[in-house]
Amino acid sequence: MRRCVVSWIDSALASSGPIYLRIVSSIERTMNMGELVPGHRLPSQRALAKQLGIDLTTVTRAFDEARRRGLIEARGPQGSFIAPPKAAFGQPVDLSMNVPPVPDATALNDVLRRAAAAVLARSNAPNLMTYHLTGGSPTDRHAATSWLQPMLGNVVEARLVVAEGAQFALASILISQTHEGDAILCDHLVYPGLLQVAKSLGRRLLPVSGDEHGMCPDALERLSSETGARVVYLNPTCNNPTALTVPAQRRADLARVLQRRDILAIEDDPYWHHDAGKPVPIAALAPDHVYYVSTLSKAISPGLRTAFVQCPSARHAEALASALRSICLMGHPLVMAMVSQLLLDGSAHALLKQVLAEASERTALAGHLLAPSLKAQATGLHAWCTVPEPWTDATFVRAAQLQGLAISPSSAFRPDRSEHGRGFRLSLGQASNRRQLESALRRINQLIISPEVPAVQR
Repeated sequence: MRRCVVSWIDSALASSGPIYLRIVSSIERTMNMGELVPGHRLPSQRALAKQLGIDLTTVTRAFDEARRRGLIEARGPQGSFIAPPKAAFGQPVDLSMNVPPVPDATALNDVLRRAAAAVLARSNAPNLMTYHLTGGSPTDRHAATSWLQPMLGNVVEARLVVAEGAQFALASILISQTHEGDAILCDHLVYPGLLQVAKSLGRRLLPVSGDEHGMCPDALERLSSETGARVVYLNPTCNNPTALTVPAQRRADLARVLQRRDILAIEDDPYWHHDAGKPVPIAALAPDHVYYVSTLSKAISPGLRTAFVQCPSARHAEALASALRSICLMGHPLVMAMVSQLLLDGSAHALLKQVLAEASERTALAGHLLAPSLKAQATGLHAWCTVPEPWTDATFVRAAQLQGLAISPSSAFRPDRSEHGRGFRLSLGQASNRRQLESALRRINQLIISPEVPAVQR
């Protein structure tokens, strides 16, 4: 008992951030490690405040937040104890939608309140309620450079376009650079949003052969030559859905093909921050041939519905802004202004740090819990699993549904001419907390070892 208490208290002291959140995170992390289990009694709030050298109100705030999250429970005069899991085994869990885990609610409320106050202080409500220029104001583009510089280094504001989300950006790039019936080169498994956009716009997706390192450069060059396709879609970091990050040499080889064949690439890079290696984007290697798309929706929150696009040239940026106007006249000025404020005052990066820390814990949990027979790879916000025989992705998804789990089969990511796959994606951010996610992952594993596959297939 004493060893466990010391362990989580030491962890709270060693971490950074608001002390009350550090206490809560340390309790949760130690629980996930199995050192604090249901029924363990915690020190009294007064004793903990004295041991940490902080005031009692801070500890009270931490315990209130831990109770809100279902981590601890109060038992009157007996004190506070680690709570048993509240979720029933059959509680539905959505593992099908890729969203980042929600930052701490109290901190998020404080950040948004301050940002709104700052925006209204330097602007006025009528100005925020009228039409604005498509592609972002000069302030929006300046704020976007602070987000993109860690990835790209040199960012040219004249090449920047701010859009209301990556989906609008992708659609507008295709509108500005392709025509109905044109072919778009891509991987054999791609982001479902691209499938929807291509179908809606009448573009054809042609899968390019790949290997364990991603799309093969010689296959890209050959298919571009044979078909005349001039645009390729790439998602090289924590790929959705395969979780693959394309290594540096392959990125350099792909960049040379873009330059040699004069191909335009759309580098969709929403998960760059989630890769510990911080790989150099292909856009940094071939800047005159790449639309680099980064979004806050997958990095911080879907509520900050904003994407930043660094275009191959100012001319391409003007064409993109014109295409954006045809489908989305403008982003919401209030949201755009708040996003710029969060970027300029550093709050966005503080929220990002919280999201990345939680996402890292969840991917580590997935890597630890998923059965070896699943051949799973977990990075960013998701894990890609290959199902063993006699399962198919369709039968496994159906079996998961019967267990109250929503997952995404490989068919959701396949262009029409893609090679058949057998697998599924598990999204790790939507579960309300790690305890719920752990329960869901254990249920996935239970399906793998279940003898009921024939019954499910029937």
